[in-house]
Amino acid sequence: MKGKYPVNYFKNPYMDKEKSIEQIWDDIEAYSGEFFEDEPNYHAKIDFFVPLPPLCYKGKATKGIFFSQGTEYILKLYPQLQEIFFACAYTMWSSYSWCDKADCYLTCYENKPREAYYKRKYPNKKDIIFIPLQDADFCNEYYVAPTPNTPKTIDVLVVSTPIQVKNLPMIAEAIKLYEKKYNYRLKTTIALGTNGCEKREDGTLDYSSIDKKRIEVLDEVNSILYGKMNEYINFEPYIKHNELSKYYTGAKCTVLASLIEGKNRGIFESISCDTPVVVFRDHNKWARGNYPIFWGNSGEYVPEFTAESLADTIHKVINNGYLYEPRKNHLMHSGRKNFIDICADYIPYYRDSIPGYEEGRFHENLWVDLACQRNYQLSYIDFLYGRNAGISHVRGLENIEKLVKFYYSRFNIN
Repeated sequence: MKGKYPVNYFKNPYMDKEKSIEQIWDDIEAYSGEFFEDEPNYHAKIDFFVPLPPLCYKGKATKGIFFSQGTEYILKLYPQLQEIFFACAYTMWSSYSWCDKADCYLTCYENKPREAYYKRKYPNKKDIIFIPLQDADFCNEYYVAPTPNTPKTIDVLVVSTPIQVKNLPMIAEAIKLYEKKYNYRLKTTIALGTNGCEKREDGTLDYSSIDKKRIEVLDEVNSILYGKMNEYINFEPYIKHNELSKYYTGAKCTVLASLIEGKNRGIFESISCDTPVVVFRDHNKWARGNYPIFWGNSGEYVPEFTAESLADTIHKVINNGYLYEPRKNHLMHSGRKNFIDICADYIPYYRDSIPGYEEGRFHENLWVDLACQRNYQLSYIDFLYGRNAGISHVRGLENIEKLVKFYYSRFNIN
């Protein structure tokens, strides 16, 4: 992770009154959430996702697709990968990747004016394909799904580390204002995802062992809530990923208070679990332009960046759950089948190379399914949804090397 972190954007939705849109785009691009060669502390966290493997069937061979937040380093280590894969790079931020050698960038959102400006500024990247996805879009909608027989006992769920960009104090202000305005204390759970925090036997949170910046955020939350934050919020220090669906399902809404970041995974997971989301209308507005944060009636946009506006929007959602169809929208627009359909449609190679190609229906292609079964003993859908996860998603350089060698051996690359 490198560059200048734009902290002045965290709580200011009015930067366009101070700067031109081009200057704002430059500020966004000045930081990357990628993992680089000279950051060994992150190498164990580098992901290697394969939504489509290389295929060979009936005398025809086609490239696969991989994507990673460490693509630049992966390609340095294994330059021959691009003989059998389209290399897609993404950054865990709303910037574009800094990787010069990638075939494609996963850009979070489609924003044509921003893309045109970027390619004018960096003409060496004019041929890179921009695809409006990120790793959050690769959410497995059948693994992250509503949990049966789970009552909605949580009014507000927040899945967020206690860092400045997440604006947890804004949520604390909204909780306090909500109680005053509506004479009801919201049942709020915050999943911190932070090792080092501990929940004491009395239910209070011990966060004395985490880093100073996170302590400062939680101290501010505590101060806003009269020094009694544990009476207002149920803090869960760390929830295993296979248990998160139960929390999403048991919530009336999931709230995200950040103004700028990458494409938030929690929003997609909540929607996949059929729980509506509450997000500020200004969230990532400069990066995404007119592109939506979520599709259809999957939740509500908070119109103003104020605690009262947030409280009022929460009130609307938790008292009108019947208005929302988040999972229906998710299945129509997101999840893994839509992910690969979008990738294939944006990369002209597949339209020209795959027999029987139909736009928006790549995941149903018969040739792809037959080839995948022949090459990997899996239907393509089973491959896409991780039936053999060891050849479709690994993490860490050691595991990436093993998987790269597996594909090299399959396609006679020395």
